[in-house]
Amino acid sequence: MQRFLLFSLSLCISCSNDLQNTIIEKDKLNARTDVGKNIEVNYSEKAIRAAILTAPTMVKQEDTSFKTYFPDGIILKLFDSLGSISSSMTSKYGEHDHKTNQMKARDSVKVVSADGRILKAQEIIWIENTRQMISYGQVEIQNKNEIIYGDTLFADENLKRYVVKKIRGIVHVAK
Repeated sequence: MQRFLLFSLSLCISCSNDLQNTIIEKDKLNARTDVGKNIEVNYSEKAIRAAILTAPTMVKQEDTSFKTYFPDGIILKLFDSLGSISSSMTSKYGEHDHKTNQMKARDSVKVVSADGRILKAQEIIWIENTRQMISYGQVEIQNKNEIIYGDTLFADENLKRYVVKKIRGIVHVAK
């Protein structure tokens, strides 16, 4: 019995849990990084397909953020309520924020609607919840009759309704 008490006492004295050291050691560790190649992600809304994202590379770092990165570009196909493609977006870089449900496309972004409208920008944010697109940089939107150049754009994802702010020019296109 005396040995048991002595052993228990020595065990309590020798063990300590220093939270500060634990935090320092954890910070030294690299976050786990998941990498996917040639991926396809399906987004749905109320059991109806809303979008399909394909990318050559997907990178997700655990414990660092709620974002997924697509460093080698994306192709995002957006679907209407009937299941038809309403528009498609391509870019050389993309990132998806899982907290805000927003997809940010950067570098040579191009959106083509089903009816032929073409939007070009350096960065576009697709807001999944409202199915809207926003660009705060220079934009170019082309329809059958004209090309509009501006510095800010708010649009629905199929480019049927859009507002271009700070219009810098309009070029009428002859058929």
